[in-house]
Amino acid sequence: MLSKVIVEEDIMKDQDSLTLEHKRLGEISYRQDEIIVFPQGVLGFEKKKDYIVVDREDYYPFVWMINVDDPMTSFVMVNPLLFHQEYNPNVTKRDLNEIEIENPQSLLMYVIITLKPDASQSTANLRAPILINIKKKIGKQLVLLDDKYSTKHRILNP
Repeated sequence: MLSKVIVEEDIMKDQDSLTLEHKRLGEISYRQDEIIVFPQGVLGFEKKKDYIVVDREDYYPFVWMINVDDPMTSFVMVNPLLFHQEYNPNVTKRDLNEIEIENPQSLLMYVIITLKPDASQSTANLRAPILINIKKKIGKQLVLLDDKYSTKHRILNP
């Protein structure tokens, strides 16, 4: 697995457990301490700040980022290095400071995927990666200003 963040299907329900209903994944249990806060939101959803990342074996290598207040707001993501080994976006010290990264091992990077019925047409937004400080549960979506990367990079070679 790319990351063991976050939410597992078999979390025991107890007084600390919360649930949400997702259209695709069904009922999901999570704990308050699993919520990742995006202080600036994500592009197009700036007012939605609190997300969980669901990492399930049956969707590998993809993970789901789901807003806990509005589960209809969800994104399929993947580690970009799985399909683009040379991916190396310009992440500045300021970017890392904004999510309080002290140790590089606390940093996860994903890109949002647009899945198509024909898998060969599925794309990744390499121009706006998602950074997550897994230790402090803070996230940020970068917006890369150069045109080195596309917003619609094919994840499978045709």
